Amino acid sequence: MSENEGKKIGSHGVPIAEVIPLAAMRKMIADHMIKSHLTSARVTVLEEMDVTEFVALRNELIKDPGKTGGIQISYTHLFIKAIAQALRKHMILNSTLVDNEIQVLEDINIGMALALPDGNLIVPVIHQADKKNIVEIAQRAKDLQERAKIGKLILDDVRKGTFTLTNIGMLAGSRWTTPIINQPQCAILGTGAIRQAPVVRNDQIVIRSVVSISLTFDHRIVNGLPASLFLQTFSQMLENPSQIELGI
Repeated sequence: MSENEGKKIGSHGVPIAEVIPLAAMRKMIADHMIKSHLTSARVTVLEEMDVTEFVALRNELIKDPGKTGGIQISYTHLFIKAIAQALRKHMILNSTLVDNEIQVLEDINIGMALALPDGNLIVPVIHQADKKNIVEIAQRAKDLQERAKIGKLILDDVRKGTFTLTNIGMLAGSRWTTPIINQPQCAILGTGAIRQAPVVRNDQIVIRSVVSISLTFDHRIVNGLPASLFLQTFSQMLENPSQIELGI
């Protein structure tokens, strides 16, 4: 008797080990991703940034919890604050394309891509992130993460996002990503794991903390120069985090 006799054969002519029904949320995510893939003219810019002082800032906030009222500040929280501040200077990336017009949006609402325990993905939003101090961002992010894990988010938690951050840095060794734009937004920024690497400084090779950054943007809305200028501003804040307006 053939080893595969009696087994269901898939479309590739290979026996099927398991059939996983496409759950409602997974189907919604798949449809949304396909829509983005077919709609936007995607371009991804990859950069590596020196975050040695950025890491030092975060360590300082951890060592002195009095500055944040005992609220733990993560790299994600600091990234969100820096993104929001950079967007205020480069508002074209905080926009959407509707019919034949580009609408530059007044509010800066940062979506935060989260992986759920069941493997699905959801993007809750920190509204008006540019107007929140770092503690308010951390509190809001923690609340969204906790409620997302137990399925307690409400519709307003995931609406009105204008820009998205996806941070894969919690996975050791993760560096580059080419994230898909969260339609109808203009852009999404991906951050990899912070790691130690040799860097040239003053003609000397030194070990610094670096992070890989990926910015995917819709070329229908914005060209390479404005996107690169946004990344330049973002990079300057990570390299000189005193420029990040923590508000504490």
